[in-house]
Amino acid sequence: MSKHLILAAAVVAAFVAPDVFAADAENGKQLYATCAACHGPAGAGNEALGAPPIAGMPAWYTVRQLNNFKTGIRGADPKDTHGQQMAPMAKMLGTDEDVADVAAYIETLQ
Repeated sequence: MSKHLILAAAVVAAFVAPDVFAADAENGKQLYATCAACHGPAGAGNEALGAPPIAGMPAWYTVRQLNNFKTGIRGADPKDTHGQQMAPMAKMLGTDEDVADVAAYIETLQ
C-alpha cells in the first residue's frame, strides 16, 4: 500500500467513527424509510421541502452531518428552518451504528 493511501486512510479515520467502515447498508436501507419522506426513495431530494439530494454522498460526510444535527451543531439556530426540521429526524437514529448504517446505504444510492 502506498504511503499516500495509508496517510489518506489515517486522516479519514481521524474524522470518522470506525463503525462507518463496518456499517450494514441493508439495515440502513430499512432505517432510510424515514429519510425518504423528504429526500425521496432514491435520495434525489425535494426542493419544495428544502431537502437536498443526498444520493451517493460519502458515508463519512453523512455521518458527520447527522451527528451535527443530533448534537445541535446544526439546526439550533431559529433562522435555520430546514435544519430545525432535520435535527429531530437525525435524533431518531438512536445509535452510532444506526447513523453509520444509514450513511452506508445513502452512499449506495445513485
